[in-house]
Amino acid sequence: MPQCLNLLEQALDAGERELECLAAGEIESIEVVAQERGRLIEEAWLLRETEQVSVEDLLDKLQKLKSLQGKLSREARTLHSNLAEDLSRIKKQGRRLAGYHRSTKFTPLYSRFVSKQG
Repeated sequence: MPQCLNLLEQALDAGERELECLAAGEIESIEVVAQERGRLIEEAWLLRETEQVSVEDLLDKLQKLKSLQGKLSREARTLHSNLAEDLSRIKKQGRRLAGYHRSTKFTPLYSRFVSKQG
């Protein structure tokens, strides 16, 4: 198998790992895996010019990458909408709880500046 196709296969594996991280909500590790996938695709694209690679094999790998990219985009949109809903819910809860601030605030019956003795 030519090195170009091998790199594309590694990129597909990295994409699957990225999809698993997206599904699990592991946002920190997604960036690392996505950069690795991008690097592998870039290297494979540069190698395709120097190696004798079958166009059909290359097309097959690229179509798999395109399909994987669609899955990644859908999963990222889902994660984004879930995070936006959570943020909106937390903001509403904060506003609701802020309404109780005045009712739970302790106000003394007398001022500390007024003398109690006379």
